[in-house]
Amino acid sequence: MSSVDLIVRGGSLIDGTGAPRHTADVAVHHGRVVEIGTLRERGDRELDADGLLVTPGFVDIHTHYDAQLHWDPTASPASWHGVTTLLTGNCGFTIAPAKPDDLDWLLLMLSRVEGMSADALGVGVDFKGGTLADFLDNLEGRVGVNVGVNVGHCAVRRHVMGDDASERAATDDEITEMQQLVRQAMDDGAIGFTSSQLDLHVAHDGRGVSSNYAKPEELIALSSILREFGRGSIEFIPRTFLEGYADDDRALMRAMAHASGRPLHLNTVTRMPQARDGWKLSLDFARQTHAEGLDVHPMFASNRQGVHFALGNTFLFDEMPIFRDTLTLSPPERAQALRDPAVRDQMRAALGDRRGRSFVFTCEALRIESASLPEHQPWLDRPVSEVAAALGRDPFDVFLDLSLAENLELQFAMAATADPKRRAATEELIRSGLVMAGSSDGGAHVLSFCGADFTTRLITEWVPDVLSLEEAIARLTSVPADAYGIADRGRLAPGCAADLNLIDPGRLGTPDAPRYVRDFPAGAGRYVVDASGYVATIVNGEVLLENGTWTGATPGTILRQ
Repeated sequence: MSSVDLIVRGGSLIDGTGAPRHTADVAVHHGRVVEIGTLRERGDRELDADGLLVTPGFVDIHTHYDAQLHWDPTASPASWHGVTTLLTGNCGFTIAPAKPDDLDWLLLMLSRVEGMSADALGVGVDFKGGTLADFLDNLEGRVGVNVGVNVGHCAVRRHVMGDDASERAATDDEITEMQQLVRQAMDDGAIGFTSSQLDLHVAHDGRGVSSNYAKPEELIALSSILREFGRGSIEFIPRTFLEGYADDDRALMRAMAHASGRPLHLNTVTRMPQARDGWKLSLDFARQTHAEGLDVHPMFASNRQGVHFALGNTFLFDEMPIFRDTLTLSPPERAQALRDPAVRDQMRAALGDRRGRSFVFTCEALRIESASLPEHQPWLDRPVSEVAAALGRDPFDVFLDLSLAENLELQFAMAATADPKRRAATEELIRSGLVMAGSSDGGAHVLSFCGADFTTRLITEWVPDVLSLEEAIARLTSVPADAYGIADRGRLAPGCAADLNLIDPGRLGTPDAPRYVRDFPAGAGRYVVDASGYVATIVNGEVLLENGTWTGATPGTILRQ
């Protein structure tokens, strides 16, 4: 009988540190790397990696798989793209801690603000409420990937303030209660604390998410709890992220970082046509705070930026009050309002004002992606403006009328166009060691976009022009692991957890566009983006995926810090 469980033989080893690759065998036993080199002994199982890259498993720091992990142990499509460790509960959105009576409300909030199917959440999530420890215990032993869970501001606020959390600022006593909940969650193993304050984030009841009502002193007080533990990170998206952070948001983020003494992770940064200098100002802020001794890290986007939506379930227009107030009405009231010429005029006016907007919409860029009515089939894959011209009608009226004819379930798509200036900005962001790889938002917005391909695209589209292959792998492995204090992952070295990818570099890739599938509970759909070239993905020494197919194993662990 051999002395090790697994040997990966003869691969081109990239250890995650940025060091040059070299050919080596990797021996794994009891979920850990035990030896690297030229090995004579035999393993209980051996994988031939000749001609393949052998890398650490990738780490995705910004996901929302809290719900999906209840029915999908692999956290697809993240694992399809080599992710073996993910951090969930970002933007302040978690379903724990939760009083049992609040759980349905929290799930409905997620369904709206994070673009998830309410039916899928209702059927698929079997957590019944409780502490963060209860939530983690419920997932333990049933996940295929490693999972670190943040404690989210909105759940904490709801737990303490009830419905008032979505109405007003907290009192001093309520902030003290919230601090105790964050403290308990950190004791339970939370990997950090998260929050956001975006007008785009609107709950199912038409009100802003509860973290939007928090005053700076509340955010600073909750952040300060992490200093007591000397571990963990904060993730926060401020209101003025698009413009590169206004002075008051800069002061708030500095105060949160000082109070916690921990790294502060921020939003995805990219060049936007309605805020062309925002990315540069965000990068400058990260550099300034680094010079001040603070760890402040925005994220760069190496994935594609197109979107998909149907008016019946989208959050994309929620930063415009007339759209938000209309689309969150009951279905009959919503349909009546959308037919009202006065409402349409207000919507047109709102669309014309692009200032401070995250999502910019034009009928010229929007195409009809899928339709159920036979009379709409000729319009598939054609821009709305082209359809309107053929009908001799106003494009925005056609957009609404086609949607209404299909009960707001008509699906639209808006692809990102090639933009040399955006690519140049992204290059500068990637080259900065202060900006993290991320932007997947995995598990969220599943009917709008899929960013899980950021790992694959970083390797295939930004190497070698911007990063060396070894540097790109480090940005996906040791860099995020170190930023979150995950000491035994993100590297291939004796003693480290045996999370590995075996990659065929000649086949590595991902399609230009996602595909729509109905594989969620209650028959709900989502967009996924496929991957090729991942020969094997190994988690804690056990093969999770072989050539993209799940083995049925659930070797993941809950990362309780």
